[in-house]
Amino acid sequence: MKEKITVLSTEMDCLTAKEAMVKAIAFMERESADIIEILSMSTLMSVRDEEEWKKTISGFGLMLPGETEILEAAGETDRVKLREADNQTFIKMFMKYLQRNRKKVFLLADSEEKLASVEHAMKYYDKGICLTGHALIREGENREEDVVNEINGTETDCILSVLQSPYQEQFIAKYQALLNVKMWFGCGSLLEKSYGERKLSKRLSRFFLKKRFHLLVGKQQKKTK
Repeated sequence: MKEKITVLSTEMDCLTAKEAMVKAIAFMERESADIIEILSMSTLMSVRDEEEWKKTISGFGLMLPGETEILEAAGETDRVKLREADNQTFIKMFMKYLQRNRKKVFLLADSEEKLASVEHAMKYYDKGICLTGHALIREGENREEDVVNEINGTETDCILSVLQSPYQEQFIAKYQALLNVKMWFGCGSLLEKSYGERKLSKRLSRFFLKKRFHLLVGKQQKKTK
């Protein structure tokens, strides 16, 4: 079984949800902040030429493919991994872990719309997860240190981030050592997807996204042959 895959020049960990959870729990038991990010097709396409971004993420704890199409593009045939990616199994398992263990979570987004979407998804876990706060931050605002201080002023276990790449990874790479948390969990739009957005507009958008993704993967594969 493959433990690493590379798609659009980005290397990712290729694990079952259970294997990823074992690592995530171990991260949460450490003193310093560890990083887990779930990558989508749109993220891989947007950063495919960002060499500095790829260098940055190489030092992160786990970088996981978040959609079945990414695994298929890498030639992965394991049915369990493909099904789990389609069902967003790891995201759901990790959120359940936060709930059952009464972990405290801080939300980080770059717009009110994204923040509202994340808060809606979090309602599934209101009985367990304690939200310590939230912050809106955008690239170029120079508010990073203020946000770090705001987070550190809470007793947060996990930062749940839906910031855009590559800014998201630049932020955590720069401030990882200063954050008094156990985990940075970056999942972007995939958290929303895991709770069943089925609007026609969403389905159409995804259809065209998949076409662009497969086109780019095909072009790259031809170049490397």
